Amino acid sequence: MTPSLGSSQESYDVVVLGAGYAGMMAALRVGRRRLGLRVLLVNRDEQFVERVRLQESMVAPVKPRIASLSGYLRRTNVKFIRARVLSLDPAQNQVTVEEDGSPRVIAFTQLIYALGSHVDTDHVPGALQHAFRLDPGEGPRSAAALRSALHQVAGRPARVVAVGGGPLSVEAAGEAKSRWPDMTVTLISATRAGDFSSAKVQSVLRRDLTRLGVELVDNERITEVKNDEVISSSGRHFPFDVCIWSAGMRAPALAKQAGLAVDAQHRVVVGTDLRSVSHPAILAVGDSAHPNGPTGAPFRASALAAAVSGVYAAEQVIAQHEGRPIRPFSFSTFAQAIAVGRFAALFPLDANDHQILFVMGGRAARVLRSILVWLVLHFITFERFLPGVQTWPGRKRAPPPSSPHERSDRSNVQLKPGQ
Repeated sequence: MTPSLGSSQESYDVVVLGAGYAGMMAALRVGRRRLGLRVLLVNRDEQFVERVRLQESMVAPVKPRIASLSGYLRRTNVKFIRARVLSLDPAQNQVTVEEDGSPRVIAFTQLIYALGSHVDTDHVPGALQHAFRLDPGEGPRSAAALRSALHQVAGRPARVVAVGGGPLSVEAAGEAKSRWPDMTVTLISATRAGDFSSAKVQSVLRRDLTRLGVELVDNERITEVKNDEVISSSGRHFPFDVCIWSAGMRAPALAKQAGLAVDAQHRVVVGTDLRSVSHPAILAVGDSAHPNGPTGAPFRASALAAAVSGVYAAEQVIAQHEGRPIRPFSFSTFAQAIAVGRFAALFPLDANDHQILFVMGGRAARVLRSILVWLVLHFITFERFLPGVQTWPGRKRAPPPSSPHERSDRSNVQLKPGQ
């Protein structure tokens, strides 16, 4: 049975950092009253952010479906504090947070790291300073700031450039062109926009982007972002009034700074038990985790995968507390949906995360995507009202993937702590 910490300092059996899909599910599951565990959930904001709806906030503020986390958790056994995480000390099992301007040191027996990810601007000069991104919050380059910038240039022949070519940039470009059809919206990809999935998915995405009037520029890698233009490796200049940067995601640097084993995107390297391979008292979930084991399909960032990983991490914590083993984490999502403004692409997946059967596009797919987003949120709500009712609805995953893309993803793992 996991030993409890001494009462001479503020301490909890379980501390959860981050209240996104993964963190919320983990906190609610591990906070079941019958377990009697002391559980603390730490989050920077009071509101729950549905990251999969951030592209909608480019146009207008999205009314939060959970406006107050403290109110939402009031009748649970989870204590919530609104605070910013400053540092993590895995050797001492302590985390330092800033609450109301004051630092606060909190000790833990086990910690669930669920701080999510943000758009990566670290590797291209000027991206951080001059481009907006679909990140939550009220920062100067956040989704809220992007909304303000787009409204300022609306009504004139403005030029919007979206850089990326993956799901996030596809959603950003589609949303902007749907709302402001008179704007010139250009989607620039280092390879080919929409090629992150099958040829069928790519075809539907490119068809609907073209229907909206989005200009697609393929095979142009952006190497610099200036105040009013982006420059590609081939020397092409693309002027803009608003630039939306969506070229990759990165987890917070906190884990790396703490000396945990991380990959090239600062995700915590975990085993199939979702425990850090370097510091097993710490589990990582959602976008902050990189499973490093024969778990089959890649651990692709998605709201459902994050929520399910939160369920599993909580069960792993409970199992250690009760001194019993549980089976390794094994999960792959059943479908994927990508918004393209008023359209969408929706398609089922096999156990190895590959598109199968069909690809639905157009307006009907957009309606179904909205329903799926709503259902993922209520996956959390069901856990709140009936703690322990949710399971991780996994299926037996396929053997370890062997495609070049997936091999490359695994080779990014840096097993040396902090490197």
